Amino acid sequence: MTVARCIEVVLTIPDNEARTALATLQRLGVAAGALERADLYRCDVEAAEADRLVATLRGVETIFNPNKHALRVRSGDAPSPGEVWVEEVGRSANTARRGALRLGGRPLPGVARLARATVWRLFDGAGEPAAAMLVREAAETLLCNPSFQKATMHDDRT
Repeated sequence: MTVARCIEVVLTIPDNEARTALATLQRLGVAAGALERADLYRCDVEAAEADRLVATLRGVETIFNPNKHALRVRSGDAPSPGEVWVEEVGRSANTARRGALRLGGRPLPGVARLARATVWRLFDGAGEPAAAMLVREAAETLLCNPSFQKATMHDDRT
């Protein structure tokens, strides 16, 4: 039996890409107060290996450097309020056929499926998660190019 795990890799140092994107959004008239970015790895992993998944990802040097990254296990497998997840269209998730999936040349024991997305977390001027309308505006204006990317947002109907 497999379980779904979503793990973020976030920078612990200043994120120049997020700073540049925020400045660009503001110049384009999008009223975002702050913007954060993370790499998201969504895994379907055998239940027996699920607790070891974080340790395994910490060992993949191409995605995690302990001097500048932190790993966070998400409680759910969908965007939270104020978030948009952006992934490439047509880039299917990697699925294990024979043996373990590999990431950065390293095997991922027990992982049956692996997908990657970029999480953009937007905040309003008061530091609260941005409303769905603001998130959608930011995604459509800059954060997602619909010609080759797909945006998934938390839908709170505001």
